[in-house]
Amino acid sequence: MPEKGGNNRKRTKYHTDAHGHYVWENFFVRGKQKRTKRRVTVIDGEVIDDMDTWLLANAGDDFLHQIERWDLAGRRQLEEEGTRTRANAFKPSPRILQLDIHQLESAFEFLAGFDPGFHDGPCFAFLDLTTGAIAHTEDEEEIEEMFAAGNFLRLPDDLFEDLHWGSLDEFVNTLPDDPLRAELMRAIRGKGAFRRFKDIVFGGGNVALKHQWSWFETRRKRERIVQWLRDENIEPDWGRDIFEAPPLPDKRADLLRAVLDFVREARALPGVRRIALLGSLATSKAIPKDVDLLVGVDDAMPLDKLASFKRRLLGKTLQTGDSCGADVFLCNPQGVYIGRICSWKRCAPGIRQGCEAQHCGRREFLSDDLQNLRLDPTLVVNPPLELWPEITARTEIPEDVRKELVEALG
Repeated sequence: MPEKGGNNRKRTKYHTDAHGHYVWENFFVRGKQKRTKRRVTVIDGEVIDDMDTWLLANAGDDFLHQIERWDLAGRRQLEEEGTRTRANAFKPSPRILQLDIHQLESAFEFLAGFDPGFHDGPCFAFLDLTTGAIAHTEDEEEIEEMFAAGNFLRLPDDLFEDLHWGSLDEFVNTLPDDPLRAELMRAIRGKGAFRRFKDIVFGGGNVALKHQWSWFETRRKRERIVQWLRDENIEPDWGRDIFEAPPLPDKRADLLRAVLDFVREARALPGVRRIALLGSLATSKAIPKDVDLLVGVDDAMPLDKLASFKRRLLGKTLQTGDSCGADVFLCNPQGVYIGRICSWKRCAPGIRQGCEAQHCGRREFLSDDLQNLRLDPTLVVNPPLELWPEITARTEIPEDVRKELVEALG
């Protein structure tokens, strides 16, 4: 049976016979001492005189419901509410303090990750109860002064401890009932659950899922911060709703502008035959994973300038966050896919052991890793949106693509 509390009373000696447990009780009749057996209940070697009192002291609410003692569960609730009411009657009014949730989050995260091995001593963070500001210090004299001042509240360094316990199940249960949820449910079972979970969330290209998990973690942290403030009798004034989920980042405009810059530069290179937009950016997907372009080039065209433009494009896409990448695929004048532009600034055999090009360096900056990726020949011949030399749309074009690219290039 689940226990709620302990009992330190001295244990009564009891005896056992065929009918159960009993204790001897002494009494007097006309001046003579007599004794009789009194049947008793024994639990874990302890004689229980008042079963109701014992259950209230030791049994949890779940057990009381199991044995249908709802009267005791209700009695306990009333007693606890009465205790809280009496306590609140002597509790001072909460201190209202204007606070910055981002500053508090940063402070608690710093304390959680603080490693004394890399510092001369412990680090303390304090909340100024007058201004709401956060103060960090490792100086012993300053620490003593803040403790003595009376208007500084020390931030606990273990507030985010065990934050992830149970979080995977809780997060997965917030997702819609679809194949992705089923995949995550399988991933979080057994040893290595968190590693498999991260591989799906951060390695699957689902940017929306990544942001959902990030907000889920942030919300749990903020719930702990708010509870800690309440325990310290502080009523925070955030100036806004800190539990309102932020909108998903809109980076399509930035990605389309990066594509526009690339097209304007690449179309001026001798040997470039055509440029087309592929992938999720050519659709209405809210958060594209990356930028995919197809460039038709002459067989003898040097690729160094095109590689430079591609690196510049990659830098702009990475700045939008979420490790958003960029690929420039290449085809020859006959419309045959030949590989993609190498991302490295130097391209030659033997420089990088991890290079997967089949003929590294044969044509500088051509990564012909055809064993890893081949474009569909139909896609190469008829891409969804040709951007140069003529604009040709073979599918419905999103409005932002029309404005940012089609109209700008037309």
